[in-house]
Amino acid sequence: MAVREEFLDIRGKNIQMLSGGAGDPLLYLHSAGGEVAWLPFFEQLAQHYTVYVPGHPGFSRSEGLDQIDTIEDLVFHYTDLMDQIGLDQPYVAGLSLGGWLAAELATRYSNRLKKLALINPAGLRVPGSPMADIFAANPQETRRLVFHSPESDLARSFIPDDPPQEVLENALRAREATARVGWNPYLCNPKLRSRLYRVTVPTLIVWGESDQLIPLAHGHAYHAGIEGSQLAMISDCGHAPPFEKPAETVTHLSAFFQ
Repeated sequence: MAVREEFLDIRGKNIQMLSGGAGDPLLYLHSAGGEVAWLPFFEQLAQHYTVYVPGHPGFSRSEGLDQIDTIEDLVFHYTDLMDQIGLDQPYVAGLSLGGWLAAELATRYSNRLKKLALINPAGLRVPGSPMADIFAANPQETRRLVFHSPESDLARSFIPDDPPQEVLENALRAREATARVGWNPYLCNPKLRSRLYRVTVPTLIVWGESDQLIPLAHGHAYHAGIEGSQLAMISDCGHAPPFEKPAETVTHLSAFFQ
């Protein structure tokens, strides 16, 4: 499938974006891994939707991190991006950091979204169930936190022990950009849980059952906090269902969106 790469000037920020497919618009908000690449997950989604994959400021080849200090700054950035490219009530899906961002977007602007999918989202503070420290993890530990099968070829392709220089530089940029919004408090907004009642758009929460980074208690907290939401579990899958179980994740999203 033909994939388009473009760079958008979003209020002075030069933003990389991939897009492809046909059908209703679907905006994907990526994780702290910065997956701005046309993965099999996007290829499969693009059979049903026009998929937009922008890089957050500071990730991949996107610029403008100097204008971002908080998750709220990213929310306003994405409302500007949606305005500029004419996304009127898109489906929105977000993974991990992107799921947190999608939830924050929905607490403020549910009327701008058609439906919402949160995939192993960060963002909540759940007493007794803290997130693991991704900032301190080496590649081997990161694979264990993220993947059901941490030593698989797939896991090693995403998180190699000795990455090439370009991959290492992108990873360091992603870590810096993640820390900008999620260092303190650690990858959460302590007020978000009490604001989830404001999410009035139909919401699906997808969770990889083997997630070692964010405990399942966070998925249940999102499910309890968003009225009418659905919770779908994916077995033999860790923190990143779009990477590890793309076909099953697409099946859940497509059934819910349609």
